[in-house]
Amino acid sequence: MQMRDFRKKFFRTIFCISIIFIFSNKVVLPKNNTIKLIKDYLADIRTLQARFSQTDYMGEIMTGDLFLKKPGKIRFSYDPPNYLQIVSKQQAILIFDPKNSGTGPLTYPLSYTPLGFLIKNDLSSLIGENDKSFELNNVIFLKIRNPQYQLSIEFNKNPVSIIGWEFKNQMGEMIKIRLKDIRKNNYISDEIFKTEKDYELFKK
Repeated sequence: MQMRDFRKKFFRTIFCISIIFIFSNKVVLPKNNTIKLIKDYLADIRTLQARFSQTDYMGEIMTGDLFLKKPGKIRFSYDPPNYLQIVSKQQAILIFDPKNSGTGPLTYPLSYTPLGFLIKNDLSSLIGENDKSFELNNVIFLKIRNPQYQLSIEFNKNPVSIIGWEFKNQMGEMIKIRLKDIRKNNYISDEIFKTEKDYELFKK
């Protein structure tokens, strides 16, 4: 009887542990291991192409193509009817908007944007051990706090691959970016990131 009761308690305990595991959605990951996996994945990116969708704080959705080449080169080329172009140049981000033709592109310091994690080779100043990560349904979320914005980056867990990110600026506006059809480390010409053609179109 004692052995039978022991077996019942044992299997009941195992069952309860299994149920808890199955229905637990959020798993806090070992910080050092997770941060290292993410850093290794991002550091391995030399070039990246993808389709993107952007949802702003008003719920407006825009789509386009993303081109990235390390170090420091990135372009968001938006689909019609927007025709918006966002291009990095040196330490700045230039925003070419046909609606503002004649006034020149809007210019922001790169440090004021959340794009550094994508286009820098050295991530030590961007992703630290104090940044938080957790897992939800096999998706890793990395939350980064910066004086200029709050950034949450999403990655598939197995294998680690970027899904997208969302950030909140100083005015509390939330922007969400989602990527698909990602092509990593293929050849990308430097011509894509030149801005002469953007200035020419801006004048028209």
